[in-house]
Amino acid sequence: MFKYLGNWILLTFVLIIFIFFVYLLSPLFYIFCWAAILAFFIYPIYKFVNLKFRNHKRISAIFVIVSFLLFIIIPFSLILLNLYSQTLSFLETLKPLTQKDLTEFIESLKKYPHIYPLISKILNQIQPYLPQIQERFVQFVSNLFQGGFKFLKDFVKFLFSFGFQLAFTLIALYYFLIDGEKFLNEIIALIPGEKEEKEKILQKVSLILKGVLYGNILTGIIQGFLAFLIYFILGIPQYLLWAFLTVIASFIPVFGTGLIWGPIIIYLLIIGSYIKAFILFLCAILLIAQVDNFLKPLLIGEKTKIHNLLIFFSVLGGLVKFGALGLFLGPVILGFVLSIIEIYKIKVL
Repeated sequence: MFKYLGNWILLTFVLIIFIFFVYLLSPLFYIFCWAAILAFFIYPIYKFVNLKFRNHKRISAIFVIVSFLLFIIIPFSLILLNLYSQTLSFLETLKPLTQKDLTEFIESLKKYPHIYPLISKILNQIQPYLPQIQERFVQFVSNLFQGGFKFLKDFVKFLFSFGFQLAFTLIALYYFLIDGEKFLNEIIALIPGEKEEKEKILQKVSLILKGVLYGNILTGIIQGFLAFLIYFILGIPQYLLWAFLTVIASFIPVFGTGLIWGPIIIYLLIIGSYIKAFILFLCAILLIAQVDNFLKPLLIGEKTKIHNLLIFFSVLGGLVKFGALGLFLGPVILGFVLSIIEIYKIKVL
């Protein structure tokens, strides 16, 4: 009896110490998660480099991290700064709309004779409701303007904290690369259950992560890059901002990137740039949309064999709860849930 009680006391003590340890590391949660995710994707490159360096793990890890810093992080930071500048410029163009009467705004459209007669007819039909429409219009633009500046404010805070977090993330990444397999084996050993079941869970999570990377993020980046080239060549204002929004829209089912290039085509038609609108329409249908229609289903289907809607909601929920980290953390949680359900079906049902 005393032995049984002693085991419970020891277990309680260990649990309390573990809770305090987790609490101690909780401020570094995002750093550890980013380092683990980066290590997951970079590890195959590290293994190849380590083979070339004849199993010098530390030198290989430093080489991979420095290369990652030079070819990924620095260019990405420059793109973010340019994106910040273009977003600020776009918001500045919206500012007059919050101070302008709707009728005055419609009158300013006279310089676009292609659409002004149509707008005039619509205006005559909605004349009794014009004050309410004007109030809603100004409120919408004001909210968009304020929301955009809040985003920029948060973005600036992110840039200031980015250097600090990046330094510690790279340190954690270094140790994850050289001792990653050892860490993983220790964690697996602590998880209760049969070895085959634990390997099945890890394999499912791995497949989902790769499916999200190659099937969602990679295709989204490809679509954004194609859109960037097209918008830049056609002289679309704030081309980098619209390319970034094209990447974000690629995660939305059904409509996808059409939510961005569709309104841009309408804008080009309004200002009378028919040739540019036609070129953008062709490029969007033949290039951007085809990446989404053919490459994404191929990569996701091969990697995960999971319905796209589940991946979409796991990514969306992850982004809401964890920010950019949720892009990966959401699918990881989905992978664990689906693996546990699969094991439950085999063992219980």
